[in-house]
Amino acid sequence: MGYNTAMSCKNVFTLRWYACVLFLSPLAGCATLPLPRDPLAETQPAVETALPSTPAAESSPLVLVAGGDVLPGCFLDPLVQKEGHDYPYKKIAPYFQEADIGLVNLECPLTRRGRRFRNKKFTFRAQPDAAAALKRAGITAVSLGNNHIMDFGEQGLLDTLAALENAGLAYAGAGVNAAAARAPARLDLPRGRAALLSYSLTYPGEFWAASQKSGTALARLPQVEADVRSAAAWADLVIVCFHWGGELMHYPRAYQTEYGHAAIDAGADVVVGTHPHVLQGVEWYRRRLIFYSLGNLAFGGGKSRRATESALIKVVCTVAPKHLSAYVLPLNVDNMATAFVPAPKPGPDGAPVFQALAKYSEEWGTRLILDDSGWGELLPPETDAASTPLAPAETSP
Repeated sequence: MGYNTAMSCKNVFTLRWYACVLFLSPLAGCATLPLPRDPLAETQPAVETALPSTPAAESSPLVLVAGGDVLPGCFLDPLVQKEGHDYPYKKIAPYFQEADIGLVNLECPLTRRGRRFRNKKFTFRAQPDAAAALKRAGITAVSLGNNHIMDFGEQGLLDTLAALENAGLAYAGAGVNAAAARAPARLDLPRGRAALLSYSLTYPGEFWAASQKSGTALARLPQVEADVRSAAAWADLVIVCFHWGGELMHYPRAYQTEYGHAAIDAGADVVVGTHPHVLQGVEWYRRRLIFYSLGNLAFGGGKSRRATESALIKVVCTVAPKHLSAYVLPLNVDNMATAFVPAPKPGPDGAPVFQALAKYSEEWGTRLILDDSGWGELLPPETDAASTPLAPAETSP
């Protein structure tokens, strides 16, 4: 499918309720935190890493391909020891490799060291070598603001950051203090600049960074808004990741919508959610995009019967004038059926996932159009919105 080529409409899911029932069973869970709008704020500002300026963006668009939770350890350990660390990505790597930005949520530290966090039922980690495999698969950036990145303490986090930097992967959402955790990843690309911000809205609270403490970026709403406004001042594409919501829930909680809307009002272009391990709906809000949950991707944490279907998403961003298009590709992430290798389900094979995603998105009027490429295009409710340039975001003073 060409990025600038109109898609030939074969089927249109009009977001009715479908007789598509997923037979699901429990998954490892952790509580999520619906924070109040005005909690106590950190006084230390976010610190950005200065990078050289880039030329003006070319006329060709920026392309983002994103997937959900990645855990390249636990049940995957014996497989990668036998097959190599590239093993989980062999069927999805081509999709990331064709994009300017490949993004996933890294759901564990990459470390052989550290002290396991005891006050928690499930703790995860993977080998540092997994970072280079992510890069080879076309993944260029990871979100770290989640409820597992600190499972092996500060040492585990430091090893993770070193592994990511050595592999040339950008990251956001965790750091040596709150300012570092809030700092955006700055991606200077031939076609423009992108900013990645990542925040956690999940427990345990011991994982949240402070002014003198390493950890994850807690999503305090006034800080999120300030961080997004700052990034929007220089970036052509602003991506905000939230680790939020209820595990195995297909519909967002009210606070997810509040945070997603606030991020876009402040200048974000794309909001990407993770943590539920299953798909949630897609909302077009002010001609920007909120993917409430992308589900699992290469997740070695278990063999759940309730987290078996997922998706890759592709966002094509024309910089001047700003215009977004969005596409979705169903995935089979049933670890018992795929041996921990996410498998694309294009075309008719992906129909149940397309139908389910349409159902989850129904309340926002999002439309889904399929074509022969195997991807589905996600359209806003307005008939002509997909071809109308984006209006500048309204930002508070």
